[in-house]
Amino acid sequence: MRTKYLFNIILVIAFNTLSYTGLQASERNDTIRNTNESISNEPKVGDSLVLTPYHLNVIKFNPTPMFMFEEIRNVTFSYERLLKKNNSLAFQLGYFVLPQVLNDTLFNNVLFDKANRYGVNVAVDYRYYPFARNRRPAPDGMYIGGYISYVGSSSESKVHLMDAPAEDNIILKNSMNMINLGFEIGYQFIFSKKFSIDLLMFGPSLSAYSGNLGLTGNLNSELGNRIDRELAAKLKERYPGLGYLFSDESASFSTSKILVDSWFRYSIQFGYHF
Repeated sequence: MRTKYLFNIILVIAFNTLSYTGLQASERNDTIRNTNESISNEPKVGDSLVLTPYHLNVIKFNPTPMFMFEEIRNVTFSYERLLKKNNSLAFQLGYFVLPQVLNDTLFNNVLFDKANRYGVNVAVDYRYYPFARNRRPAPDGMYIGGYISYVGSSSESKVHLMDAPAEDNIILKNSMNMINLGFEIGYQFIFSKKFSIDLLMFGPSLSAYSGNLGLTGNLNSELGNRIDRELAAKLKERYPGLGYLFSDESASFSTSKILVDSWFRYSIQFGYHF
């Protein structure tokens, strides 16, 4: 997987270097003229000309969390705004929940109701576009930058014991939180000066994780520990990347953990440039 990422990055850098060389050889009258929608002209930077953008804004739809976690409700949007001709700020906001992993019965003794699930994902990116592609201005082309993001998800469901009175309910609550501070490399294509495809390909981060599980109600500790272990095992089986939330010895939730992880942030976004 890492070899694939590195191979893609090498191809992108080589492609942009060739485009950048071609841009230097082009004549000045081939550059894009300023319009009322564009940023005013700026002088040359070194030996290259920083092209005038078509527009300043891109609003995007990000379907990646929907496909990664198989949850149609994980709708995410982002907004990118050019600050200068070759750098920008991007803001992302979306709904985020993990699918319910414990359904129906457990140990032939515990019945789970449908869980109430909710969550959010938020991110802020700073991007720098060092090259131009085919004489097209930013935000078209390869970008590098930094980001900070937060992902949080919680759920609450009722648990019924088969041999207990119907009113003797147990509440299962669990939560997962993740904060990332990282570096990113990606590529954005602008088509017809209006539409964009944004490919974020590489984003390692320093990450802080936390997870909690709570059971309240008339429940003995032995059964509570069994439910804890089963939930942890189901989550790790379905989403191996969530293994950092659990204790290797007991397969139960750990309280919190801070570590440097080889977590990769990547996504594909479809946008409108205006």
